[in-house]
Amino acid sequence: MADDGGDLAELEPFLATFLNRLGPAQRRRVMRKIGQEVRRINTRRIAANVEPDGAAMEPRKPRARMKDAQGRIKRDRQKAGGKMFRKLRLARQIGIDVREDEVALSFKGNAAESAARHHFGLTGFVGKSARGKDIRTKYPRRRLLGFGPEDLDAITDAALGLLEEG
Repeated sequence: MADDGGDLAELEPFLATFLNRLGPAQRRRVMRKIGQEVRRINTRRIAANVEPDGAAMEPRKPRARMKDAQGRIKRDRQKAGGKMFRKLRLARQIGIDVREDEVALSFKGNAAESAARHHFGLTGFVGKSARGKDIRTKYPRRRLLGFGPEDLDAITDAALGLLEEG
């Protein structure tokens, strides 16, 4: 979602010489492994509510206590500051698009819309008022996918692991 390729420029010459020695199918296999490693790093980061640069994500707003149809108070499972993106951080929600010379991560299906709202800080529909009017809110910008300072080491380790195998 965000193009943070500045630090990856150091890794490109190494990977380019490595990939030039491989056939197209082997390149795609290597790119898939690297994509899986980057997805694993990003899902762990999302689960910890940390942005790619290492800063904490802006916490969730506290919600008013609500009553269900029988008048009982529903437990607020999404407490302010609690873990966010329980479904978005699943590996099945983050697709890996592999080509022989590149790999891209993106959210799939309905998750893509929700992820974009949070990643870019967009406005979205949250419900209807008693009068039937739409209620919309502006989400704080919470970067979900990207490269952090330690990601370069993990990608290099994954590439070297594949080099040792083949």
